[in-house]
Amino acid sequence: MTAPPTSAPRATDGSRTREGRRLDLDVVRGLAIVLALGWHFSGTPTGNAVIDTLTWPGRTFGWAGVDLFFVLSGFLLGRLVLNEQARTGRFDGRRFTARRLLKLWPVLYVFLAVHALFGPEPVGSYLWQNAVHLQNYAGTSLAHLWSLAVEEHFYLALAVLFPLFARRKGSPRALAAILVGVLVAALALRIWGYTQGISDVRLQWRTHFRVDSLTFGVLLALVSVHWPELFERVQQRRRLLAGVLAVGVLHLVVFGKSGPIGTTIGFTVAYLTAAALLLLVFRARWVPRARWIAEPMAMLGRYSYGIYIWHLFAAHVALDLLPGLDPESTGAWAQAIEYSVAIAVGVLATVAVEKPALRLRDRLLPAKDHAGPGRDDDVPVHARTRRTPSHVSITLPARHDPLVRAAA
Repeated sequence: MTAPPTSAPRATDGSRTREGRRLDLDVVRGLAIVLALGWHFSGTPTGNAVIDTLTWPGRTFGWAGVDLFFVLSGFLLGRLVLNEQARTGRFDGRRFTARRLLKLWPVLYVFLAVHALFGPEPVGSYLWQNAVHLQNYAGTSLAHLWSLAVEEHFYLALAVLFPLFARRKGSPRALAAILVGVLVAALALRIWGYTQGISDVRLQWRTHFRVDSLTFGVLLALVSVHWPELFERVQQRRRLLAGVLAVGVLHLVVFGKSGPIGTTIGFTVAYLTAAALLLLVFRARWVPRARWIAEPMAMLGRYSYGIYIWHLFAAHVALDLLPGLDPESTGAWAQAIEYSVAIAVGVLATVAVEKPALRLRDRLLPAKDHAGPGRDDDVPVHARTRRTPSHVSITLPARHDPLVRAAA
């Protein structure tokens, strides 16, 4: 591959929080987890007009929050891989895998251990399946964890296949063609699967049907790294992106994720809609200017992994213990408890398990070139850029791009 141009898309210091994270990307994660929580907690209207209006997106198309996570993960990890290859001429798949496992596995395995001791489902219905990351093929009673398997399989494929591609010095255009081929193949497989009577759940869960969401994120990363001017031109077409977002949301509302359209083209529309949202938020000037809403959403994004893993179990236990309520309660009070407990337990899991694991990871496998405590491979934690006023745009060489530094 040829090295990317020395310029990167513009970034503004105003998009960073005091903790050094990028506010814009945490906002995207926050939106994704809000959609996922709404899908699981707000399926039944409460009768309260305010609450029902706020939870309508999650109740209607909250399942697409997973696709937003997929596109964001593909984009950020794609940039990590592509920038390492451009900088060094190679990609260390083993190191990449070890750092991913030390980030993702501690919270997951602690959750599985706690659930095995105190959860209501039979251990045989979920434990081994999730422990070996085959839950989306073998089935699991912890249904929300299917998406973790898709991501794990994607990371494994990236760690195994991309070093081979890098050693053969494949060109960016060749990689783009491969990625587009994967997008077409996944859609074709879904169409074939529907015609063969494969269930909606399998079409949604299984990696070979759903890998296109992550792949499209990598394609965006490829454009941003090797054709940054094109990437920025696309971002500047904000009316077009807003139109794609609006039409995509309308499609998701009308067709959902079932039936001949929802289970085939629907998932394609979901990742295109997610990509439009990502491009509208990423490095957008309005994000740091709207901190009154961006900061709370970004807070949820910072703890989204822990929240996602724990939210159903935490909410179930809380409603089971409180007098006058049960896990089937759907009223406004019950939903408020579900959201509050899920967020609180997710924050606790992040602070008590994920952050210590990340500190250990960074001692054992420090991020190359720009190592620092608490670094996250797929969000730009501790991305330190030059101090400039929030309204001033700066163009940085690729190796100094905050996203590159964070992903290293």
